[in-house]
Amino acid sequence: MNYTLQQLKYLIAVADHGSVSAAARALFVSQPAVSAAILHLEQIFGIQCFVRHRARGVTLTAAGRDFIAEARQVMEKAESLQGHAGRLNESLPPRLSIGCLSSIGPCFLPRILERFEQAHPETVPTIFDGTTECLVQRLRSGDTDVALMYDLQPEASIQTIPLVTLKPYVLLSRSHPLARKSFASLNQLLEQPLILLNRPEYEEHLSSIFDRYADKPRIGHRVTTLDLLRGLVAAGAGYAILNTKPLQDHGYESNKLVCLPILEDVPSSRIILAISQRAGLRRNARAFAEIAVECIKSFDPVSCHWNEPPAPLPFGHPLQPHAVTEFPKIAESA
Repeated sequence: MNYTLQQLKYLIAVADHGSVSAAARALFVSQPAVSAAILHLEQIFGIQCFVRHRARGVTLTAAGRDFIAEARQVMEKAESLQGHAGRLNESLPPRLSIGCLSSIGPCFLPRILERFEQAHPETVPTIFDGTTECLVQRLRSGDTDVALMYDLQPEASIQTIPLVTLKPYVLLSRSHPLARKSFASLNQLLEQPLILLNRPEYEEHLSSIFDRYADKPRIGHRVTTLDLLRGLVAAGAGYAILNTKPLQDHGYESNKLVCLPILEDVPSSRIILAISQRAGLRRNARAFAEIAVECIKSFDPVSCHWNEPPAPLPFGHPLQPHAVTEFPKIAESA
């Protein structure tokens, strides 16, 4: 059966006030809305609740009297359920589900999370890392509250706040013939093996970089982690194109790594904080967003270091973004 608590509320109001017009005035709604609710309930339950008297209001039928008594109990149960939910929310610690792409999470999340936990120790954060497609699905469903990821196409269920714009660069072993250059040209790299991070968002951005070339890059290896990618590049197995820079220029091999700007004009990537519509008005989600923006402002894009040293954290190396944008205000919760 398809009916609502609001329709039951209208029905009870008519019984209490003795007419549709009086009930409508008391509820600050239109008479047709009240009449439609009563008609709908009578039709789906097969009960005539009122006898209508022209210009004299309504009187309850015997069946209507019993039905409305049951309806009152349903409304009381609904109010009790709402109160119980409120008490549960007060007794449980607030939670915040944080998503990130594993390719950019180490760059931002450790510092932001550290600051957030210092400011809001009462909140219990959980972290989920996955692909763009997976994060978007979780944001839509409300399973993830906020997520650090690359820019998205606009959609109503997700609010986006721009954080930083990252310029791609070429990662080489220090022993590579181009390592002593000031810039790296893509023309010089097309025939050399590219170490590819096997992530959909990464491959999509890489395609936009090489779109102008008739010849596509030669894939040397596909890997799923940045650590393995840097290790292979350090060992001389090929080059890589990345957006985020490690704080230290080394991999797991003894060879050093070199980060070179790309000579050609290539597309940048924008990192955003995405907020689920379901979490957008919650205080801890707003607080996380504000702290994220403030943390990003402490990066120095010239030296590629934090302005103040980060506290030790149990995962990831801090990496360097390129630029900061302004943070729009999020509406206050009612």
